Amino acid sequence: MKKLTLILLFIGPLFIFAQQPKMDIRLYGGIHSSTFVYRAENVDADMLIGWQAGGAFRVSRRKEFFEIDITYVNSGITVAPNEDADIILEEPVEIRLHSLEIPMTIGYIPVKTTFFKWYLYGGLVSKFSLKGKYTYKGETESFKPSELHINWYNLGARIGSQVDVAFLNFDIGYTIGITNAFHSRVRTNTHALQFSVGFLF
Repeated sequence: MKKLTLILLFIGPLFIFAQQPKMDIRLYGGIHSSTFVYRAENVDADMLIGWQAGGAFRVSRRKEFFEIDITYVNSGITVAPNEDADIILEEPVEIRLHSLEIPMTIGYIPVKTTFFKWYLYGGLVSKFSLKGKYTYKGETESFKPSELHINWYNLGARIGSQVDVAFLNFDIGYTIGITNAFHSRVRTNTHALQFSVGFLF
């Protein structure tokens, strides 16, 4: 009986540890494209290109995982003279939009080995618009989101996939806006594709 108790004392913690969730911290950066699609006739979509950087906390157990991120997003577009009939320009103007995204996702791990892991996920993204900047005739000024009728908060739905190779992480995700991007009666859908490379800690 004493031997059995000693064996359980030594082996028991191994089984308990095996059931513990694995926690990872992920720091990453990458590039993205965002598209504003207007539900109005004779209005072309606007595409913005930019970069993002952030960090994430991921908890996985067996084949399931949960992740929450904080991402700074910097997007830009250049408007040429006579490109927009509502804006009279003598020279091109560069507009940079800044925002903070907080995605919360859950997912499944189809492949899980010591060296390689593959993740599939989906969830919601809360997006908070920050002050932007525009450059015109060599001068740079800042503006509030409300000055361009941009909603300060937007909600999106995201699907994507991640791959862990040792301590490296590769992530590609697609987000479609749920709420209207602008303060307008015209419905404006947003579509964003992000690719990031990160390190696991």
